[in-house]
Amino acid sequence: MFGRERLYPGERVLYETGPRFILNSKSSIIKILFIALIIYIFPAAVKFAGDLDNILIVRYGFTVAEKVVWILTAAFIILVLSLLWDVISWKSRRYIITDHRVIVESGVLRKRRFYINHSKIVDVSFSQGIIERLLDSADIEVHGGHEDTHIILEDAPSPARIEYHINRFTGHRSVDEAEEILRELSSERREGRGFADPQFWEDTGENDENTLKESYSEEEGSEESIMERHSRKFKRFREEGRDD
Repeated sequence: MFGRERLYPGERVLYETGPRFILNSKSSIIKILFIALIIYIFPAAVKFAGDLDNILIVRYGFTVAEKVVWILTAAFIILVLSLLWDVISWKSRRYIITDHRVIVESGVLRKRRFYINHSKIVDVSFSQGIIERLLDSADIEVHGGHEDTHIILEDAPSPARIEYHINRFTGHRSVDEAEEILRELSSERREGRGFADPQFWEDTGENDENTLKESYSEEEGSEESIMERHSRKFKRFREEGRDD
């Protein structure tokens, strides 16, 4: 389901990317700062705790140096593991644009995938802040035909390129639909030339006038035949009544 087998037979990947790490993992920057802080203060903190032990052992009979080392070490390990998780989560989030659809994949332990076919896309909106403009990124929201049908490409790099690939197919779709409508309308015209014939647009007024005259004459003929039938019927009923 994921990997290259996620694609339809014959489906081509046009563009694949992921979110900007700096924007997508803002908490990772804070974790990196704390890791650097722990590394910087670790020797001084251990030395200070050792000096404090000399006083505490004499007065109270316990030490804190070992506890300080364990606390700083545990904090360092937790921050490193959390940072690694952020990197793996960032790498697992992918934005894929194919010639059929727009796909968003995410999740490390539990994979998730959302997509919208190009034929269902009705609107694409962009959102950029100051930092996102500096880093050439944006939040791109792709809307489907229903109100709740949408996917978001958060902190996507090169938004102009993504917009280009999406518009390649949504724009062609509208042209194809217009051509299909013209073909259907042309096939429904029983007499005269079709829409594809240039002469159709030259004499369409005359043809339409003749068509209207023929339709009016047919309607009048049908109405006269109905009146004649009813007249004969009522005449027959009157004659039968007189005989009685």
